[in-house]
Amino acid sequence: MLGLSITAIGLRPFEDCLGIFKTLRDPLKLDFLELAIGSPCPVEFDYPDIPLILHDSCLYRHNFRLRLNLLRPKTWQAYADFIDTHDVRAVSLHPPRRRDCTKQELETALSNLEDALGVPVCVEVMPSPEYWCSSEETLVDRALLIDVSHILIWHRGDRALTQQTCLRLCDRSPAIHLSHNAGRADTHDLIPQDIWFANCIQNWARDRFVTYESLPVEYEQYERLDKQHRRLKSKSRNP
Repeated sequence: MLGLSITAIGLRPFEDCLGIFKTLRDPLKLDFLELAIGSPCPVEFDYPDIPLILHDSCLYRHNFRLRLNLLRPKTWQAYADFIDTHDVRAVSLHPPRRRDCTKQELETALSNLEDALGVPVCVEVMPSPEYWCSSEETLVDRALLIDVSHILIWHRGDRALTQQTCLRLCDRSPAIHLSHNAGRADTHDLIPQDIWFANCIQNWARDRFVTYESLPVEYEQYERLDKQHRRLKSKSRNP
């Protein structure tokens, strides 16, 4: 399945994000919407009949963010309640810092969370070394969410090494985030047309949840609002 993340189009009212999703649904062949950090995703909203993925602490109640903490089971119930009443296909989340738990404790918590929510749970690979899953040596024995841009940061912008690592991890990764950066920071830049994974997307989406966390460059008019403003300001300074 192929989807679009609120992270790619956010910092707008949620209704506007939903409108962009509907606009891009056919041209990008989208199957689902990922609720994620970018614009508050209220539990009170009357969500249309579309498949959803929940990414990390994405839900809000009465403008207050509902934290999803892997190491605090009391935070799981709000997400379980939302899943019970919506077409949620999977949940993905960030791993904790390595100082906060052991690898075994993390793997046990992921298993328990999946049992509590009743949907597949994936843990995301991270760009910063203080987190679990921030290198191949710190990966856990659970389903992974590959973020291609995070792995690009692992390899400091080396496209060939990034491609090799992503393809090597694909077999244990039922979910993939697509975005772009320069290999130094997780900037969620627009995805260029000649990106290495362009020809992989449709094949990956046959049996994985593949999510645009940044938009392809040809849809820049729908880019996350803060990045769109910075880009337009830069163009006005350098016409």
